Amino acid sequence: MPTWTIALDVIEDVRGSVAMYLFIIEESIQTLGMACYLLAKEQRWNDLLDLANWIIANVINPAIDFCNNYGAIAYPLNQAYATFYNASKINMENYIKIAQSKLGAP
Repeated sequence: MPTWTIALDVIEDVRGSVAMYLFIIEESIQTLGMACYLLAKEQRWNDLLDLANWIIANVINPAIDFCNNYGAIAYPLNQAYATFYNASKINMENYIKIAQSKLGAP
């Protein structure tokens, strides 16, 4: 087997791994978003506030950073995931605003 085909296989494996990571994080954000929705539906505002802040700090911001730094390996998939991550951040910020308004926070 020529060396260049081995190199292409390695590149394809790395690209696939990055794409799978971006996908798994996207699925995680969707699941966490459903948890926020359920907390809002049950009017558990303190829990919603804590969870939405945690999601931004520990899932979405790191996902955005990873996508910005390494996502190009999985081009063009990285563009769709970056859009999703940024929209999810806005969604969580909206949950935070709702929870704060219900709790009477400024």
